[in-house]
Amino acid sequence: MSKQFEFSRRSLVKCGVQVPIISAAAGLLAACGDGEEKVALCADPNSLSFGENSIRQANKYTEATTDPENDCLNCAFFTPEPPDANGEIPNCGHCSIFEGLASKNGYCESWSTKDTGQG
Repeated sequence: MSKQFEFSRRSLVKCGVQVPIISAAAGLLAACGDGEEKVALCADPNSLSFGENSIRQANKYTEATTDPENDCLNCAFFTPEPPDANGEIPNCGHCSIFEGLASKNGYCESWSTKDTGQG
């Protein structure tokens, strides 16, 4: 009986040490990214077909460009959704390269400047 009690006490002490460490680590991981802008996905990669994901990967599509001048909204292949009641352009629109949804703030290597008709 003393072996069983000793084992239980040892287990309790072991858990008593591990639980706070694991909790602290989980808290730190949860705090990672606070203050960073979250990117809303227009098309969930898990819901796309293998072919659709392949086209996006081949073109190195990203939901958030690093160069605001070269975003999907300024791309010839992107068609934004009509503005909402407040005049805001919705985040997602249609990309003719992917034949699917893309973020107006996105970018891919097939990006091409829109012809503005000027010049």
